Amino acid sequence: MSKDVTVDVASDNTTAYTINVFNSLDNGSDDLAGTIFLVVMLLMFLCFTCYYSCTGTVSACRTSFRKCRHSIHRTLFGARGRELWNQHTEAVVQRDAAAARDGSAALLGVSAADDPLEMSLAALVGLDTLKEEIRALRRSLVVDRQRRKVTGAARSKGFQGAPHMIFMGSPGTGKTQSARLIAKLLKELRYVDGPLIEVQRADLVAGFVGQTALKTREVVNRAKGGVLFIDEAYTLTRRGQNSDFGVEAVEEIMKDLTSGDPVVILAGYPREMRGFLASNPGLSRRFPLRLDFPDYSIDELALIFEKVVERNGYVLDGGCGLAICEALEAFPDTVRRKFNGGLPEALFRVSRDHLSKRLNVVLMDATEAVTIKGEDILAGMQRLRQTMGEETKGRSNQTRQTNVVQRTNGPKPGGGQS
Repeated sequence: MSKDVTVDVASDNTTAYTINVFNSLDNGSDDLAGTIFLVVMLLMFLCFTCYYSCTGTVSACRTSFRKCRHSIHRTLFGARGRELWNQHTEAVVQRDAAAARDGSAALLGVSAADDPLEMSLAALVGLDTLKEEIRALRRSLVVDRQRRKVTGAARSKGFQGAPHMIFMGSPGTGKTQSARLIAKLLKELRYVDGPLIEVQRADLVAGFVGQTALKTREVVNRAKGGVLFIDEAYTLTRRGQNSDFGVEAVEEIMKDLTSGDPVVILAGYPREMRGFLASNPGLSRRFPLRLDFPDYSIDELALIFEKVVERNGYVLDGGCGLAICEALEAFPDTVRRKFNGGLPEALFRVSRDHLSKRLNVVLMDATEAVTIKGEDILAGMQRLRQTMGEETKGRSNQTRQTNVVQRTNGPKPGGGQS
């Protein structure tokens, strides 16, 4: 019986020992998991601390690098910059000298053939208001420098840099092209010496709280010393979404609007941009220059088509002016307003394709290979209308024929010259 008791005791001791072992293992696992958790949290804290503490240092390094880069650029290309500046100054001086002799009060218009500003503005079709603003901008800088030269004073206290701008217009009205041209001219006029940074909502807005400000700040810092162009800016504030992170991007951009660095250009559709500006009163007053980009007329679209042809190395056959207008008028007003400058681009591509189909690669010469005829334009128009389908309906043949007759009696845009 004692044997049975011994066995039972041994069994009980073994069970107790086994339970104690497993309890020790469980306690050890809990301690290890807790230690790992604390270490991970400590590492994350250190990483975030280092990141935020280094943000100012990184920004300072970027600023120093940018200044160094600009200094090197001025050293290497300073002669070209001075040459351009002298050409701009000479154009204004010649215009004022002529005005002084003739007693004319018209000081802003400059039409000299060797004027770099006028040659650049010639690339823009229409947009007379924008052109006058750019001319006035150049005059402000030239007059300020001449004032300092005459008086021996430092930069005028009342002198302001390039203003922030808002471009409002339908798609294809030249907003992006104008922003690139303005950035180029501001650099030539020494208003800015940095790059043009083109962004949209996706380049500024992140998906989590706190990240949008950092992402936007990085873009603004890249544009320092230059021009920041934000296309479709109205998408940064979406109606009915008060928690949208785009508002955070707007607030970050506003921090640098007062300093004027970078020069900020916002672009978008007219109605949406007015709503965007109304969403923040402080934002509206920081953009003194607002330019409307109207839809192109038939004559302006025809002129754009001619420029596209020339830019791509082709020429127009004599008498193409009527065919160009007829082709453009074949599209309803809604289509022309929707595409604007994109319509001549598309018409050129399909016209070029028809030229390729018409040519014989064995018999063609150098002139025929690049000459677009009226039949190519009209055939391209038919193909483009078929591609657009329902969008091109709603305009009767009788209306088109009436417009063509009116064109025949009036001047032909460009006369088909390249």
